[in-house]
Amino acid sequence: MADELDEMGEIIADFVTEAEESLEKIDPLFVELETKGHDKDMLNEIFRSMHTIKGAAGFLGFQHLVDVAHKAESIMKKLRDDEMQLSTPVMDVILKSVDMLRLLLQHIKVKDGKVEDTSALLVELDDALTGAPLQTPAPVSAPAAEAAETVPEPVLPEAAGSAPKKEEVRIPEVVHDQPASAAGVDHQAAEERAVAAAQTKEPSQTLRIDVDKVDKVMDLAGEIVLVRNRLMNIGNYLEEKYSGDSYVESLMGTVSFLDLVTSDMQLAVMKMRMQPLKKVFSKFPRLVRDLSNNIGKDIELVITGEGTEVDRAVIEHIGDPMVHIIRNSVDHAIETPEVRQKMGKPPKGKVSITAYQQGNQIIIEVADDGKGIDVDKVKKKALEKSLITEDEAQRMTEESAVNLIFMPGFSTMEVATELSGRGVGMDVVKTNISKLNGYVEVRTVKNVGTTFRINIPLTLAIIHALMVRSLDNQYAIPLAPIEETLKVAMKDIENVSGQKVLVVRGKVLPLFELSDILGYGAGQGQEYRYVVVIAIGDRRFCIAVDELLGQEEVVIKTVEGIDTNAAFIVGATITGDGKVVLIIDLAGMSRNVLGLKKM
Repeated sequence: MADELDEMGEIIADFVTEAEESLEKIDPLFVELETKGHDKDMLNEIFRSMHTIKGAAGFLGFQHLVDVAHKAESIMKKLRDDEMQLSTPVMDVILKSVDMLRLLLQHIKVKDGKVEDTSALLVELDDALTGAPLQTPAPVSAPAAEAAETVPEPVLPEAAGSAPKKEEVRIPEVVHDQPASAAGVDHQAAEERAVAAAQTKEPSQTLRIDVDKVDKVMDLAGEIVLVRNRLMNIGNYLEEKYSGDSYVESLMGTVSFLDLVTSDMQLAVMKMRMQPLKKVFSKFPRLVRDLSNNIGKDIELVITGEGTEVDRAVIEHIGDPMVHIIRNSVDHAIETPEVRQKMGKPPKGKVSITAYQQGNQIIIEVADDGKGIDVDKVKKKALEKSLITEDEAQRMTEESAVNLIFMPGFSTMEVATELSGRGVGMDVVKTNISKLNGYVEVRTVKNVGTTFRINIPLTLAIIHALMVRSLDNQYAIPLAPIEETLKVAMKDIENVSGQKVLVVRGKVLPLFELSDILGYGAGQGQEYRYVVVIAIGDRRFCIAVDELLGQEEVVIKTVEGIDTNAAFIVGATITGDGKVVLIIDLAGMSRNVLGLKKM
């Protein structure tokens, strides 16, 4: 009996996962359907997904799910067969049913023993089916009552004999055989679904693996990279000291092969963790649709590049910052249709999300055609809050002033009104992006629009870095933002209004001593300095160090006990010679040093 319960637990877990994936897939389809109007292919796809959820829920005994899914499916069938016209009230109640299904699945997933009161929603769905006037539905966000019923344990199908073997359990196949009395299966729809599944079935096979196991493999791959680096360091030393020795030559050949295998393994594991950004972007059409409807705006959302693949950690952390940026664009940046027409703009506003890979960076841009950021108001508010001085405000560039919105404590409701919502919680956006070793840029034109450009490394665990020495300390500088390195005579470094500058290929760039930025004092007095030229988006600056030690592939390890943001550190690594080295946060450094110091 215990084995049967374990198998049923796995079946339920698989059902929840597949049902959640189905809801994520059809959510943006609803919004697109509302925009396009009647589309039979789209309606069929939504209908099949809803029907599958209903059938599997019926097999497992989750009647609340069956009731909601069945009525929503019935509405979709009427829409598909042209027996009902799609309208905003009908779409509202369908989307509310999707929210309820998602909530019911969450209760099953966490096993909290709660059941939602779906009676009011079922009445609304019945009214939609019969054509009765629909009331504005209340949002589905919390249980209807504090007193929740206990979810009954699903009954094992004894009539079918012994429980099926674990490797034979496939929920969609069980759904096809489900009797109509248990789940209200429409056999015609089941046949349609079976045909569609056969047509879309891919030859490749997939296997669900716990993400913790994948993360463990990634951690082990990182440790192997460190061991590889150590072996290469030792091998190079032995090759130099015992040149021509046959054993050393054999060792170096083995290390070279290990280097090749390690790189291939690292790439394979990284690909295992990669997921398309569509998993995040699919939520945004619904978000924009609901927000714009609630505040009486007409806004078009355009998404491109949703197939771009990123590390799983990016999927987990990028959603909240993007939701915040999009909410600000819809709520505050884009004007009402009446105001837009007076300004000579089309009444319909536009928010666009674009994602693409650029080298070893993933770029995500969120742009709107709203009112933009008023830089003068930003400076004024920063002065009122004593975040900058009057002298800094006068010398600050427009770009540096816009970046003030990322400062903690800058945002208030008053700022939201004055600055079109920009700055409200933007320090949280910056912090979340920094956790991904990325950075965010803002480009804005008053009354034209604003673009947020998020830059994130393609892989988060292992990066290429330039090893440098400053004073007696060794540091790792991520290689991606480095444009070039230079050996510069001290006489070529000039001082303008207290700021060191260097002319690099005809451009005057600010120069900072790495040891000075990190709080260890000025660099050593030499006749020359090694300079690293950094490009973070449109910002370029130089960092002076005492010595360049070469490039190395490093594994990022978290650092406990220090404020990494304040220290301009993203983590630490272990080098090939066994030293612990801090990894520099160039994005945080550029934002704070360039924005608030001597600019």
